[in-house]
Amino acid sequence: MRWLLFILSVNFLAYSFEFNPKDEKKIIVLKHFDVPASFLNDPYLNDIYVAQKRDCTQNGFANSPENAAILIPMLTSLISQSDVPSEFLFIALAESSLDTLSTSSHGASGIWQFMARTGKLHGLHITSYVDERRDHLKSTRAAITYLSQLHRQFGKWYLAIIAYNCGDGRLSKAIRKAGSDDLSVLANPNRSYIPRESRNYIRKIIALALLASDQAFLEQIQYDHLIGVASENPIATVYLPEGEDIGRIAAVLEMPKKKLTLLNTHLRRGVTPPSKEMYPVYIPEEKLHLFRETYRTKSLKGYFVMHRTKAGESVATLSKQYDVPTGAIRVENMMGERDELSSNSTIKIPINRGFIRHSSLDKAQSSDVKLSVVKLYNATIEKLKPKNIFIQPKVKEDEETKVSD
Repeated sequence: MRWLLFILSVNFLAYSFEFNPKDEKKIIVLKHFDVPASFLNDPYLNDIYVAQKRDCTQNGFANSPENAAILIPMLTSLISQSDVPSEFLFIALAESSLDTLSTSSHGASGIWQFMARTGKLHGLHITSYVDERRDHLKSTRAAITYLSQLHRQFGKWYLAIIAYNCGDGRLSKAIRKAGSDDLSVLANPNRSYIPRESRNYIRKIIALALLASDQAFLEQIQYDHLIGVASENPIATVYLPEGEDIGRIAAVLEMPKKKLTLLNTHLRRGVTPPSKEMYPVYIPEEKLHLFRETYRTKSLKGYFVMHRTKAGESVATLSKQYDVPTGAIRVENMMGERDELSSNSTIKIPINRGFIRHSSLDKAQSSDVKLSVVKLYNATIEKLKPKNIFIQPKVKEDEETKVSD
């Protein structure tokens, strides 16, 4: 019996070793979560703290330093502008390790791991073209709104976090069953009021926040250097028309497509979605001036041709013929991923202004391609006339102009 008491006392000392109950910084962190200082003595919190410290020492706060350098400053900035505690950054770290393509076995996606239904309820669009749960900016704003809503519902921030993980209905049921909303009661592993995953989840987030309050530890993992690098490379938002290809924009910006794709993982097909509205795309702020200078001259925005297909033609061959990204053709015609085209069908192709201004249109006509120039983006016939010699003076503004052999 004495040996058992000795072992238990040694274990208790080990559990309480990491936390000084009088450490003001850690007490303040807990206060931001509405958690009492006594929770520092929770042995399971200690275990998770030790495990997270070991993991962060080896790998940093996120799986990808590149992702962290992009996302942490943005998340910190957005959270600081809200009523949500700054430590809630660590929800995203706990959810996804800031892996923008993270998808759980239950179907949750993005850095905030929204389920599709919850994401849509908070204004995130999910289609075959976009999954805005992976949009860093929009999903963060949605997460802030959702967490604020849960806080108003339950009155304490740690309860909002638990509800974010297991659902507000399940948490309400757990509180009724426990007869208390105290964290030590709800997270008691011997009672199972809330799921085991949720018990570990709230402790993991608190543990990460406690680690971040340790300046010596942050210096050890070079966190300040990471944030310094990130602050020198902020992100800008530009608005593009439907069908714009990320690869083409990367070429305009003279940067690797992979790097631009990392900023826009919400574009599932690598193109902006079909929409009458311009769609936001994220680029490095240092490239903003280059974008403004060069995008207009390389833009697809302006005109369409209607192409009548022949046997053997495909999206790829039309892309090469008209010098248009395959993604732009797919978007305009809602074609999905297929490449083959049926013969004698009409395909709508967005074309460069340069295609109309120069001899390319003559070549297309002489090769027995039937074309029609149509009005787009409020471009009137008067505006089109100087750029297309095939437009007849008597054509009314809203009519197609047929070009035949």
